[in-house]
Amino acid sequence: MTPSSYFTALVAKSFGLDRRNKRLTDASQEMSILREAEYYLGISVWEDIDQVSELSVEYWSLRKHTKEIESLRERQIVLNQELSELYLQRNDILKQTSDEERALEEEKDQMMERLLNLTEERDEIVRQARDLRRAHEAILTKIEVLKDVPSSDDSISASREKEEELKSQFRELRKKRQDIANAIVSGDAEFDQHEAKLQKIKDAKKQQAAEIFHRISELNRELSSIRSSSGAIEVQIRQLLSEVGRYISRFDIKDPACAKVARKEKTMVAVMRMLRQSISMNHKLADFK
Repeated sequence: MTPSSYFTALVAKSFGLDRRNKRLTDASQEMSILREAEYYLGISVWEDIDQVSELSVEYWSLRKHTKEIESLRERQIVLNQELSELYLQRNDILKQTSDEERALEEEKDQMMERLLNLTEERDEIVRQARDLRRAHEAILTKIEVLKDVPSSDDSISASREKEEELKSQFRELRKKRQDIANAIVSGDAEFDQHEAKLQKIKDAKKQQAAEIFHRISELNRELSSIRSSSGAIEVQIRQLLSEVGRYISRFDIKDPACAKVARKEKTMVAVMRMLRQSISMNHKLADFK
């Protein structure tokens, strides 16, 4: 609002055209613009206010908080770099397969195949032994029957020879079955040893990954603390900058030190002065105390 529009509105008000709500709305909008302008003016000039004694506290507080923010940001960069490297390390540890682990896996597969072959061979021997037992029982039955038949000595003799041959074959099968059983027991023990070695390697990888994850958790907690601290400091910095901009723009005419600081932003300061006048006139028109 300009002085001419103020007097026009003042005359209109004397005739009953109040428009109080509009005046308060305009004043509120202008106040928001003014607060933003004070903040941005503070950003522009705060490093030059060391000679303004009234702003000594704000100046040194800003120097302190700016240094704190820079330190926190540097620390944040270092932590983020370490965090990225740790994520890559953890993924590599979980995905990578060492030569020893690869060799053990191959040997494990080979042992599994051998054990399966031995199991199949054992089952085949059991089947053959079952067939021999049935053949043996048949021969014994035949001998029993032939004992009561006259002139059957030759047949009985041949049957007994066959019986002895079956017994010999059965003993050989039993020995093979025992050898295979021993080989299976030995193979199972060796397989378990390989499994234990593999599990030890995997557990070591998990332990490394767990240690890295623990460090990642620590870094994330520290980063969260840094973000919280930075946020609180930035709020204080914004308040201080607004106070600096407010003081410089109010006293640039009365205080030579302020005028010197405000010189590079004289256009902004002039606009801020007009905003304050407009806010004041709108408040007067709205009878705002």
